[in-house]
Amino acid sequence: MKKSERKLEILSVLGLLLASLFWGISFPAMKMASSLPTVYILAVRFSAAALLLSLAFFRHFKNFNKNILKCALILSIFLFLMYFLATVGIKYTTSSRASFFTCMTFVTVPLINRIFYKVKFTKITIISVLLCFIGIFLLSYTDDLGGFGFNIGDIICILASVAAAIYIINLERVANAEWMDSILYTIFLIAFIALWSFIASLFTGDFQRGVEATTPFLLGVLLFMGAFCSAASTLLQSFCQKHVPANRTGIIFAMEPASGCIFSLIILGEVMSLYAWIGALLVMISLLYMEIATAKVEEKAEKPKAQGEVDTGINNRKAI
Repeated sequence: MKKSERKLEILSVLGLLLASLFWGISFPAMKMASSLPTVYILAVRFSAAALLLSLAFFRHFKNFNKNILKCALILSIFLFLMYFLATVGIKYTTSSRASFFTCMTFVTVPLINRIFYKVKFTKITIISVLLCFIGIFLLSYTDDLGGFGFNIGDIICILASVAAAIYIINLERVANAEWMDSILYTIFLIAFIALWSFIASLFTGDFQRGVEATTPFLLGVLLFMGAFCSAASTLLQSFCQKHVPANRTGIIFAMEPASGCIFSLIILGEVMSLYAWIGALLVMISLLYMEIATAKVEEKAEKPKAQGEVDTGINNRKAI
């Protein structure tokens, strides 16, 4: 891999981490707006994001083609399902269990890749996933997380992580297509999520209740989430995932619950246990290990062939 490509990859990883931080801050923001119906929150949040992106990047509409529209339509269903299932699941389980099971994309992405696309597990992926698993468990652990039984809420939250994993994997496979315009795709994607949320809120009656309960402060919180936690974060993912394999992306997004806990501590004054701090540290260590180990593998692959050594740089790049 050329130095310029490696630099672009590093910047893309940083971009995905920034997206995770934006999603992380949505946890305390959602807590502030918890008095509003959830589907109504999603409808306003994603409508604001779609409008903002449309106004900021209206010139990209000249690049319209049916492939972008079709891709955004299909993938928006999985992303909406992730938000919807996570919202429903938490009603039937504890918040700690919901956060643990919903944020398991770092496990579900490699598993789906292995089962359906025959992408092999590498030593780097296995170690990173194990560190992430332990870290997220400690981060989410409370006394009510004890026991190994599953309830219906846990299963729904796991399905939410599967929906997110399917989105991540399929985005990787279309992100570099010749017809793809990442900005226009993101606008359509967010607009479709807003549409599904709006339809769901009308069907449940949540939209009318939400309008009646919305105060200027809560509207400001929703607009903030639309601008940063939806528009900016989704745009970063659409751009940056072009240069980072899905397996690594799933692990990077484990920073979302870690940053969510830290932002909740700062903004809401919530308390993190010693276990939670250790868990957050393990998540960060897993990310650092993954990036440092990946850089060493790619650097080794760039060395000239010698003594019959086979150049496996491309295969390593795809499997990491």
